[in-house]
Amino acid sequence: MIRILLHAYRRRRRPSPADSLVILGTAQYDGTPSRQFAARLDHAVGLWEAGVAKHVYPLGGKLPGDRFTEAEVGKRYLVERGVPAEAVTPVPEGNDTQGSYAALVAGHEVGRVIIVTDPNHALRAEILARQAGMDAVASPTQTSPSHFPSAAWWRTLAHEVGGMVVVDVSRVLGEGPADRLEGLLRRLEAGLRPSRRARHDALTDR
Repeated sequence: MIRILLHAYRRRRRPSPADSLVILGTAQYDGTPSRQFAARLDHAVGLWEAGVAKHVYPLGGKLPGDRFTEAEVGKRYLVERGVPAEAVTPVPEGNDTQGSYAALVAGHEVGRVIIVTDPNHALRAEILARQAGMDAVASPTQTSPSHFPSAAWWRTLAHEVGGMVVVDVSRVLGEGPADRLEGLLRRLEAGLRPSRRARHDALTDR
């Protein structure tokens, strides 16, 4: 937990210039980004306006029953706020960080990357990006419903503690034990937060 909090604190400064901004998707509701997703997108707009990157990649697929992908919703939001459409490439695959990264690196030359996500997710987002082969640094949002001391902050912190345990198990014991642990944690989260069940089911079926 301390690693997660310290990393988020260290990444609060504006990042050095890079080639690409990568925005990790999260919930959208029939074309409207959730407040958490909008906070990420607004942060990316600020970074774009500061000239820290040349291209923007919003990531994220869709769940069964959705009409829009998170990536498509992200692009529309960015363009409406002044980011040129030709500078935004949506990557509409993946329902978790690893899946979205895999789709990104499979189809695009992104160079050095700035990852836009929530503070508690910054550490794991960086680690997984590097495992996917990217030269990456996170730039966490400054305004979001998932900021301290909200209930969402505590939920995301608990989620990320579990996620970091999976990362550490993968490093030490390999992918098999890590995958089994991740499956267990997802089932527990789905039981505690039924709203997450559709996403977990999509990940299980992929």
